[in-house]
Formats: sequence, structure tokens, C-alpha cells
Amino acid sequence: MSETKDGGVYGWILVLSCHVCCMFVFGIYQAVGPLFVRLQEYFDVGSARTSWILSVATFTELAFGPVANFAMKRIGYRRTVIFGGILSSFGLFLSSFAPNIEFLYFSFGIVVGCGHGLIVSLQLGILPLFVKKRYIIANALAVCGSSSGAFVFTPLWQLLIDWFGWRGSCIVFAAINANLCVCGVIFKEPTNQSTQLEITMSSVSAGRCDDRPSRDCNREESLTDKETTLKRRSELFGCTLLTRYPTFTLVAFAYFLTVGVAFPGIPPHTVARAQVQNLGSQNAIALVMSVFGAMAVIGRLVTPVILHFKFRLLTSVHLYGWSFVCTGVTCLLSPLASSYTKYFVNAAFLGLFCGIFLCLVSQAPKDIVGPTNLTAAMAIKTPFAGVGGLIGPVIGGWIYDTTKDYNNTFYFYGSCLLFAGIVLLVFKPFTDRCQETTQSDICADVATEKDHGVNMVSKGTNTG
Repeated sequence: MSETKDGGVYGWILVLSCHVCCMFVFGIYQAVGPLFVRLQEYFDVGSARTSWILSVATFTELAFGPVANFAMKRIGYRRTVIFGGILSSFGLFLSSFAPNIEFLYFSFGIVVGCGHGLIVSLQLGILPLFVKKRYIIANALAVCGSSSGAFVFTPLWQLLIDWFGWRGSCIVFAAINANLCVCGVIFKEPTNQSTQLEITMSSVSAGRCDDRPSRDCNREESLTDKETTLKRRSELFGCTLLTRYPTFTLVAFAYFLTVGVAFPGIPPHTVARAQVQNLGSQNAIALVMSVFGAMAVIGRLVTPVILHFKFRLLTSVHLYGWSFVCTGVTCLLSPLASSYTKYFVNAAFLGLFCGIFLCLVSQAPKDIVGPTNLTAAMAIKTPFAGVGGLIGPVIGGWIYDTTKDYNNTFYFYGSCLLFAGIVLLVFKPFTDRCQETTQSDICADVATEKDHGVNMVSKGTNTG
């Protein structure tokens, strides 16, 4: 099977499929504000205990990246995504029978999170394999799905809760979420370019042993097999990317503080803060969160326009860092939004800047490690955000329960975003230099190994 040419019909159908996937695996967690408010009332629990649902779901979804990468290499993109859709729908359906808040930690947090975790890295990693020249636009359109999900699902969830109660809304969303299986059917397996490489390396190894005594040959093969096994296990989960690309490691750290610690708690706590301060009715607040999602869409669409100009000093990583800074400043200013109008404007800017950095979640790693390593890069990067997502919303909820003021929660989120942006912008020049040195050493080692292997094969052929 050959790769789809850029601009081919399948390539853009795949973009639509990835867009729908993002609606569920990202957008559904941005839209749970109305559900969380109802759960607090129904089970009579505080914000911190309710936030554990989102924390466990975010951690499980993002920490499942290496497992998704492993499953993809064993059963392929299509089957992995379909299984993820089935598992997450089952978790949503199971949540409708929750007898207490702790049960939702398992059903919504773990089961739904595992299902969506099988899809997250694959939906973003497959795009550059089928869409190349217009990847920036394709990626922006795909990740717009999370904003579309927030825009559509927030008022929809509120409407379903009003009609069917929170239990009935979970059942309906389980059915809607099953559309992930349809998206999985669209995924095709990219051309496997590693098969020929493995055959070539096997031939080289055979050539090395053709003119050696059997005892020495067996000993060498035993050592080579052990080294190869360790290397393959490390590469299978993408761990080697952290040492080969120091800038990617820096981006992963920023990802931990922003997409992990800060971002998961912003949408639901924005809803909770507006309700606590009586800034508007439930429908009015849900409308503002829809505007948050709509502005995030605009942010995603603006990003490829900015990158298209290819400013010399503004790469995707630089834009990534500046978007963190702008989002952090907006969060720190959010306590000034004491009226509905100011709250509306603040939420709109939050959505805009969040849309920009969420659009670069896969673009920045791709520019660092290359398109062929993107799936592995996303798989190894998402656990960083998973760990952050486990503690971020809980800390935000705990701050409110302790101080009874959501303004302090947004001070915490804003500080994390601002610090991550500053660290990324300040230390990137140093990691770039380290990365250039590392890549030069790797290229020299590969060239030496290649020449040695070719000489061995030639020697073995001449001997035969």
C-alpha cells in the first residue's frame, strides 16, 4: 500500500475523522462543567472530590500513550482506535449506574480514560504520514475538534441533564461517543518502511558471521541479540527520543505544567466560578463556555496562518512558548472579571490562547523529531501531561475548598502556564545547541556502522 498523496481525497477524509476523534477525547473533558456541578449537588461533595474524576480521567488518558503506541505496532491504527471507542463508550454507560462519587473515579476516570488514551497519540501521529505539504492546515483542522467538542457538548450536556438527569445524560453520551468506532474504520495502516531496514540489517549480521568460527559467531550473536532487545524495547515506547532531542524533553516538561496541570481544570472551574459568583444563569454560563470553544477554534485556525509566514525568529516552538505566556497572563487577570460582560471577554481570550497552544501540541514535536517519529513522540509526551492532569484539577479544587475563592485557583493555573512559557523560551537556545551536538554524534555513529556493515557483507560475498 502506498501513502496517500498530499491533498488526496482520503487524506482530507482522515483529517475529518481526526477532527471528530478530538471532539471526544479532548472536548468531552472541557464540557463536563454542567455535569460536575450536578454531581456535587447530587452526592453532596466538595469541588476537590469531584475534580478527582477529571484528574483520574486525564491522567489515564494521557499516561496510556505508550500502551497505545505498543498496541498500534501490534494490531494497527484501525483496530486500536475501534477498541478505544468501544471501551470509552462502555465507561460512560457504566457511569450512569454510579452509586457514589468514588465509583465514577473508576467508570469515568479509568475506563473512559483508557479508551480515549488508546486514541490520543494515534489520531495526531497518523496525519503527517498521509498529509505532508499541507500538514500545518490539516493539523489545525484536526485539533479544532477539541474546541468543537467544547462548543457543542457544553450546552448539550446541560440540556440532556435538564431533560434526562445526569444518569440519562451519561447513557446518551455513551451512544454519541460510539462514533469513535466509525472514525477508527477510516484509519488505514501507513506504509511500513522498517521491514526492508530489518531485512538489510539481518543480511549485514549474517555477512559478519560468514567468515567467523561458529563459537565466536554465536557469542557475538548472543550479545547483539541482548543489545537489540533492549534497544527495541526502548524504541517501542519512544523513550530514546528524550535523549536524542533535548528540546523535545523541554517541550514535554512544559506540556506537563500546561496541558497537564493547568488546562484540564480551567474549563470546569470557569463554570463553577461563574456560578458561585452568580455572574449569570446556567444557560448564560453554558453560552460563555461555548464562546470559549468557538474562540479556541479561531485560535487553531490562526496558528497555521502565523506559521505560514515562517518568521525567522518565530518557530512553532517559540509560538508554543508565547501562547503559554499569554494564557497565563489571562488566567492571572481573570479575577478582575467581576461582571458577566468581563467574564465573557476573559473566557473568550482564554479560549483564543488555549486554542493556539493546543494546535501546537503535535506541530511542535513534529518539527523537532520529524513526522515519522511523531506517533512515538506523542506517546512518550502524553504521560507527562497525564501526571500533571492527575494533580492539577485536584489542587485547584483543594485551593477553593480551603480558601472559598476560585480566584486563588486561577492564580495557581496562571502561574503554572506563565512559568512553563518562560522556561521554554529561555532554555530553548541551549537545548537546541545540545540537540545539534547529539544529532551530529548519532549521524557519525550511523555512518561508521553502515560502512562497517557494507564492508562485512562484501567480504562475506567474496569469501563465498
